[in-house]
Amino acid sequence: MNLLSIPVLLPLIAGVLILAISEKTRWLRELLAIGVTAVCFLAALNALAPALLGQHYQLTLPWLGGGMDFSLKADQLSAFLLLAVSFFSLLISFYAFSFQDKGKAKWFYFNLLLTQSFAAGAALADSLLALLFFWEGLLVFLYTFIVLSRDTAGARATAMKAFLINAVTDLCLLLGVAITAYLAGTMSMSEISAEKLTLNGWGGLAYVLLLIGALSKAGAFPFHTWIPDAATDSSAPFMAYIPAAIDKLLGIYFLARISIYLFQLNGAMQLVLMTIGAVTIIVAVMMAFVQQDYKRLLSYHAVSQTGYMILGIGTLNPIGIAGGLFHMINHASYKSCLFMTAGAVERQAGTGDLGKLGGLFRAMPVTAVCFMIAAAAISGIAPFNGFFSKELVYKGTLETGWTVFFIAAEVGSLLTLASFLKLGHSVFFDKRPDGLKEVSEAPFSMLMPMLVLAAVCVVFGFGAAIPVTYLIGPALDNLALFPEHALSGFHLDNLYLVSVIVILGAVMNHVYGYSSAKGRASKSSDHIHHAPVLGWIYGLAEKRFFDPYEQIMKRVPDFSAVLYKADRFFDWLIDGLPVAATGKLSDLSRRFHGGSYPAYMLLMGLAMTLFVLFTANSGGIK
Repeated sequence: MNLLSIPVLLPLIAGVLILAISEKTRWLRELLAIGVTAVCFLAALNALAPALLGQHYQLTLPWLGGGMDFSLKADQLSAFLLLAVSFFSLLISFYAFSFQDKGKAKWFYFNLLLTQSFAAGAALADSLLALLFFWEGLLVFLYTFIVLSRDTAGARATAMKAFLINAVTDLCLLLGVAITAYLAGTMSMSEISAEKLTLNGWGGLAYVLLLIGALSKAGAFPFHTWIPDAATDSSAPFMAYIPAAIDKLLGIYFLARISIYLFQLNGAMQLVLMTIGAVTIIVAVMMAFVQQDYKRLLSYHAVSQTGYMILGIGTLNPIGIAGGLFHMINHASYKSCLFMTAGAVERQAGTGDLGKLGGLFRAMPVTAVCFMIAAAAISGIAPFNGFFSKELVYKGTLETGWTVFFIAAEVGSLLTLASFLKLGHSVFFDKRPDGLKEVSEAPFSMLMPMLVLAAVCVVFGFGAAIPVTYLIGPALDNLALFPEHALSGFHLDNLYLVSVIVILGAVMNHVYGYSSAKGRASKSSDHIHHAPVLGWIYGLAEKRFFDPYEQIMKRVPDFSAVLYKADRFFDWLIDGLPVAATGKLSDLSRRFHGGSYPAYMLLMGLAMTLFVLFTANSGGIK
């Protein structure tokens, strides 16, 4: 068996088998899920090691030929992504052991394993045909994951919203693949990367269509609006796995693949990518700052952090690209950890409402410490991993000469830290409500994945050069993006100073907001939430005014009414008008057919006279 078939086929088979396991032996279900994800992780390690040395595993199933084969390949970048997908799948399978409702556990593990299978396939796809197959499969499992997470009307509505948004953008992806294959004469990404396409003419359209598919999968603005709704209507394990990890990994991976390997980008597209990244950062972090629900606040940060990845890749310079990809991995680690802490708090306290939480540090110390490490990492505080990936992105933006994007990224970091000061204070350090006096720590199966991810935040912080040099560097080496001196040192003296200023600004903001809210930590953002102009904008946002999906759905009845009236008009034009006209003509002709022979003779004479006059004037009679 080819090594690449293991991470694709094994979870697929195990996911189907899980449905056949009865509730009496449900321990076997959890054991099977954990065992399979562990085997896939080991297979990913075995694929990565030779890939970093330039030895690539490949699996090709012939189909139509001419680049239309079903091909998988573990090069440096795809093997790196496969390892990340397998790692997070393994941790989530442990975490869900205690979290999931026993009646829904089999469906959770079914969706988890099949999502892992198709995510591995998408990561390894070397042909655009294979990529499309696995990409569309993930869309199906996204829908079922949300629906089966919680059997509520809200979950079903959110699942449909996520499905429709991603279905439309996947249609763009399909068109982009078709144009790319036509221009390149092949669907093999390896062959296309040997001679990159330009953005001239149809090439530009192809890239934009593929870009839409990548941005939607990553959850970037404006395709992100289903993610906060999913935070409310689905479970914490789902949020820790799909929006926090898998979707970000695949979306940013594909963005890097098309932007670095398949197309030769120009300065205009660089500006477009960096603008999308900056807007995503600011819009989402502003919404995160004022949220009152634990998971919903985290969901907006999942969107905001995507902006840093796009911004880094959009710089098109070595440091920025390395920062974007490093931030992709870092984000998956600390954001999954944060959603796991949210799930632990929700399970133990029975709520995620910040106004109903408080003082849980003593009751849940391990969860609280994991939260603080992950919160520091996402806020870009040294020496955790998020600090170093953000600093690479900052440095990449400065090298482009566009200081405005550096400022946007720093403002995003300030508001991110301000959000987590509010969140941590509200949940773990504010006054504990009477109803939470008996809360205890989460079970070990939930704590273990959190501890592992918190450790990753620390290790990838103190040893930031290791993943950048030995994982990300080799994945980009064949493009000569990294000159020998590029990673010799970060040279961050000035950026350290800026980071200190950002931290002080966030702390001062929280202190002011907390005092203004009269000692209620959950309301420490109200001075921004209800500020002049900003309060009006927030009001519109909370009414879904800026949500394209909701605005379109609101206008569907009006659009349907217009279509109905148009249909009735054309129906009358095609069927009603001819019938009515025929009836009128029949009535008119009936009046001339009264049975009077003198009248018939008169009409014949009149007709002959008109005929003679007409032909004479036209030269017909000589």
